[in-house]
Amino acid sequence: MTLNKSSTKKKAKGGTKNMKATREAAPDDRPINFGPLSSYLGYQIRQAQTAIFRDLAASTAALSVTPGEYGLLSLVDANPGISQIDLAQVYKLDKSTLSLAVSRLTKRGLVKRTRSRIDERYYTLWLLEPGHRLLQRVRAHVETQERSMDSVLRRGEREQMLDMLQRISQVFSR
Repeated sequence: MTLNKSSTKKKAKGGTKNMKATREAAPDDRPINFGPLSSYLGYQIRQAQTAIFRDLAASTAALSVTPGEYGLLSLVDANPGISQIDLAQVYKLDKSTLSLAVSRLTKRGLVKRTRSRIDERYYTLWLLEPGHRLLQRVRAHVETQERSMDSVLRRGEREQMLDMLQRISQVFSR
């Protein structure tokens, strides 16, 4: 895989020594060689994830929600009363990191955090109506994005890709 860099070249003032220094410091039009990176699954998965998150962040900027917050809202919506401990385990995060994210959603009036009736040491999470409305708006963007990805896949490849990605994730979840 190569990437062409576009740049403007400036003529160096002075002798050959300055020309060499300027050439080495200034970008040129040679393609970037990615070496073995382009053949690594991990690299390609990360590139795809970065592109997807960048696109989602741009399309939902006016809604002031990150892809991570969308994920949290989705899980709380699908699992009313889920504990923060369970969410931390799903995301493989420490409790304090998740707690900060949940606090942001709570302060915005999107999620309600209450003590568990079963064990008061734990908090449970509930999606409030403003959170539900925001989730629906963001989900519309996500579904548009999913259709864009589907448009470059052949019949059956989506299911295959989901299966493959889940198996790859499981290898590293042990």
